[in-house]
Amino acid sequence: MNGTPPLAWDEGLECWVVADPRLARQVLNHPGFTSGTFERSFQLYMTDAAREEYRELTEFLRLWFVQTDSPEHTALRRPVQRVMSASYVRSLTPHVEEITDACLDALAAAVPHDVVPAVADGISGTVMAHVVGVAEPPEVLHRWARTLSLFIGAMYRRDYAREAHHTMVEMTEALSRATAPKAFPQETPEDRARTTATWAMNLFGGLETTSSLLASTVLDVLGEPTVWDAVREQRPGAAEAFVERVLQRRPPLRHLGRVVAHDQELAGKRMKRGDLVLVSLTGEGLLADDGTPAGGSPVTDGTTPAAGCPVTGAGVGAGAAGGGSGEQHLVFGFGPHYCVGAPLARLEAAVLLRRFAARFPDARLAGEAAVWGPNLSYVGLDHLYVDLGV
Repeated sequence: MNGTPPLAWDEGLECWVVADPRLARQVLNHPGFTSGTFERSFQLYMTDAAREEYRELTEFLRLWFVQTDSPEHTALRRPVQRVMSASYVRSLTPHVEEITDACLDALAAAVPHDVVPAVADGISGTVMAHVVGVAEPPEVLHRWARTLSLFIGAMYRRDYAREAHHTMVEMTEALSRATAPKAFPQETPEDRARTTATWAMNLFGGLETTSSLLASTVLDVLGEPTVWDAVREQRPGAAEAFVERVLQRRPPLRHLGRVVAHDQELAGKRMKRGDLVLVSLTGEGLLADDGTPAGGSPVTDGTTPAAGCPVTGAGVGAGAAGGGSGEQHLVFGFGPHYCVGAPLARLEAAVLLRRFAARFPDARLAGEAAVWGPNLSYVGLDHLYVDLGV
């Protein structure tokens, strides 16, 4: 881990940071650490007056099932997992290809050629609109997601809370007309609130992190001529394996939060009930500004996927992407909270890589191509400028 302590208290963030991947797996899969980080953050970072003023917003976020633990989490997750099954995601492949081609058309027509709004946001937004059954365009969906992520990352900001409340109202109205939620419980006001929150969370989860993965995939492949050649030549498995490398090099989500459930000792450190914990998903502590693990180096070898993802076949272990132990990486989480949308994100990125290479085989990065966003939680590009070579 290049000298990064496995567990340390960060004075600036006022929380524990878990950097060691084995320790991270323990924390993410242990009842001594709960998932209700929003509730704890409301207490720590919002004033009593703000919590009262934005009670509807905080209740909305509390109902996201990622904020619950077993057995409640298992019960709430199961129907979503059935909807997002491997067979369903595989069935989306032709539709994802059509969406990708349309977004590449938009990229070709745009001046300058900016991958983020035309392609990364376009694909992720249109795919999630189809999955959830909402009519709003990608730019609206991503505005919602970015507004909520700003509030989640800085709950002490009253202006962020105000905008997030407006977003919640808009999302709730859109989801009342959506198709996917209609198959979930609607009998009581509590059922409807839970269903709306569940699908708002699913929509949110499939937007920013997926857009980040798509843009990073294009950025990285255009910087690696050997891999770019393999993808352009349509070598079997090259796209899927490279997506796995990008996931580990620039994981869209830097960390997951947990709350210490009771006083305990871990890795020789005394942790108190209610302490916040940031679990690194990189195995290297928090990430550097450019999205690479702090003190680490990118994964640099391997183009053949191992068995893992039930849709793309991409390996889920670090060893599958070259030079690792072969253990399941933590990019999509671990244990009962493993990301239910992981196969769909992988599919979108692999389809984009293949279609982009076929459409623009002479593409290259423009000067000052990458403009990174300022978000503390997500590794994301605001802009990625390319020369399409046409």
